[in-house]
Amino acid sequence: MPKNKNVIIKYTSRDFQSIKQDLVDYAQRYYSEGYRDFTEASFGSMMIDTVAYIGDTLSYYLDYNVNESFLDTSLEYENVRKHAAALGYNFSGTPSSYGIVSIFVIVPANSDGTAPDTSYLPILKTGATFSGGDGGNFILTQDVNFADASADIVSARFDSTTGATTFFAVRAYGQVQSGTVYLATIDLAGTVFEKFRKVRVADSNVSEIISVIDSDGRRYYQVDNLAQEVVFVETTNKTAASDGVRSILKPFSATRRFTLVQDDTGTYLQFGFGSEDSTANGTVDPSAVALKMHGKNYITSKSFDPTRLMSTDRLGVSPYNTILKIVYRANSPATTNIGANKISSVLNKTFVFTDPTILVTASRQSVENSIEVNNDKPITSATNDLSVEEIKVRAKAHYATQNRAVTKEDYESLVYNMPTQFGAIKRANILNDPSSTNRRLSLYLISEDNNGYLAMANDITKNNVKNWLNRFKSLNDVIEIIDPRVINFGVEFSVVIDQRFSSDSVVFECTQALQDYFSEVFYIGEPIYLTKIYDKLNRVDGVDDTRRVIISNKTGGAYSGLSLSFDKILSKDGTFIKTPKNAIMELKFPNLDIKGTAK
Repeated sequence: MPKNKNVIIKYTSRDFQSIKQDLVDYAQRYYSEGYRDFTEASFGSMMIDTVAYIGDTLSYYLDYNVNESFLDTSLEYENVRKHAAALGYNFSGTPSSYGIVSIFVIVPANSDGTAPDTSYLPILKTGATFSGGDGGNFILTQDVNFADASADIVSARFDSTTGATTFFAVRAYGQVQSGTVYLATIDLAGTVFEKFRKVRVADSNVSEIISVIDSDGRRYYQVDNLAQEVVFVETTNKTAASDGVRSILKPFSATRRFTLVQDDTGTYLQFGFGSEDSTANGTVDPSAVALKMHGKNYITSKSFDPTRLMSTDRLGVSPYNTILKIVYRANSPATTNIGANKISSVLNKTFVFTDPTILVTASRQSVENSIEVNNDKPITSATNDLSVEEIKVRAKAHYATQNRAVTKEDYESLVYNMPTQFGAIKRANILNDPSSTNRRLSLYLISEDNNGYLAMANDITKNNVKNWLNRFKSLNDVIEIIDPRVINFGVEFSVVIDQRFSSDSVVFECTQALQDYFSEVFYIGEPIYLTKIYDKLNRVDGVDDTRRVIISNKTGGAYSGLSLSFDKILSKDGTFIKTPKNAIMELKFPNLDIKGTAK
C-alpha cells in the first residue's frame, strides 16, 4: 500500500449494503496483499458486517434526530407539541366540558300559601359539586339565586285538609364545568434561590390552575409566557346595578408569575429567575407603560397587544424557602362528557340566606337537604387527543393568524386554540354571507361525546367561543354560531383477489385498511373521495382489482336521522361525494358500517 495514499470515501453510502460494499472495496484496494479472504464465513467479513451495521444504525438515528428537529418532519407526539408551542400554539390540559343543570329546592310557602317564603329562598354558592352515574364530577361556576325572576315555581306539597299549598318546588339553572378540584402542597421550606424553578403539580390531566399562593399569602399568576408581566385582574364593579357591568378588568403588574408546562410525564409550573428584590406587584398605568415602551406619545400598530405593555429582564420571581399551595382542576377524558339526565348526585354544597337569624333552623335545614339536580341536555366537548397531523396543521394556522381574525383560516385557527378549560371544539368551519353589508359570518361548530361520536356543542361552549373570538375579530364582523348537520354513511366494496390468497383474510385486511383511513374525523364540508378508497383497497396484498365502492346513507336508531340521496351529490366524474358546506360526514360504527366481498 502506498504511504501517501489518496483515500476515496463515498459519503453518500448510508445503508447497510452500500456501507458494506464500500468497506470491501476499500480493503481490496488498500489491503489486497495483507488480507484476501472475503468469504461470508470469514472473520474479516464479520468485522465488515459489524461496522456496516453500526454505520447504518448511526445513519438512521442521525436522520431521525434531524427530522425531529422540524415541525413538518417530526413524528414523536411530544416533539410535535414542543414545535407547536414554539409557534405560539399551546395545546395543553385535558379539555373541559360545559353545560347547564337544573337545580331544585323545596321551600315553605308564605302565610297566604300563594308563593314561596322569600326568606327561605337561598343562594347556592359557586363551587358546589355534582356527579353523574359514571363517576364524572361537575363544578358549579356561578352563584345560583333561587329568588331570581327566571326561576320556575310550582306547588309541591299540600295541606290534606284545606288543599292549600304548603311547600313550593323552585327550579333554577346553573352553569357547570367538568372536573374535580384538588389541592397540591409543594414544600420548598429550607430551599435556596434557584433560577427558573420547575415544580411538578400532578399528572398530565390538569385542565386549569385555579390559584397558587405561598405560605406568606402572596399569589402567583399564570401567564402565556414569562415575558408577559401584565395581567388583567377582575374586580367587582360596585355600580353594576346601574350600568349592568358586573366586573372591571384592571391591568396588574404580576412580578410573581408562572407558565404551565405539560407533557407525558406530568404537569409542571415554570417560574422565572428573579428574586424577592424584584419590583413588587402593583397596579399599572397602561398609558405610561405604553409611552415607556415605544418612546413616543402615539401608537401606530393596529395589532397592539395590551398584555405586553411591560417588559422585564427578570421574567418573574422564583419562589424559595416557602410552601406553595396549588389549587387545580383535573379531568379524565373518560368522564368529561355525560348524556342527558345523568347528573343526579350532589356531592357538596354551600347555601347562603339573606337573613338566617330569622329562619327556623329545622325549616332551613329542610330546604338545604331537599336539593336535587339534573341535566336536561348532554354536556359534551372534544375529548380525544389531537393527532400529530392535527397539531401540525393547527400550529401553522395559529402562527399565521398573528392574534387577529381576518381570513377564514384565522377564525378556525383561533377556535381550535381557545383554552381547553373553556371547552373544546372538534371541528369548525366558517362561511361568509356575500349578500350582507357587514361581514356576516356563519360559524359551524361540533364537539364529541364520551364515545368519540360527533355531538352538537352546547350553548355554554358556543358562548365561550363567541367571547373568545370577540378579542380578535374586526368591529364589522358579525358572528352567528350554528350547528352543522351530521351525515352518517356506510361503505360497501367488492374486490377481485389473487387466487393464492384467502378471500376472508383479504376482506379482513381491506376492512382494516378502510377503518384506518376513516379513523380521522372529517372536517365540516369535506367531501368523500372515492378515488382514495379505491387506492387504499388496491394497495392491500392479494387484491388484484377493486370492482365497486358504494357509499350509502345511514339513518334511524343511533344514527343522526338525516336522510340524503348520495346520488344527487356525487360529482359529475364520479370521483367524490360533495358534502354540503354546512354538514359533516361521519362513519359512526366502522365495525358495522364497512362491508366487503371478494371474488
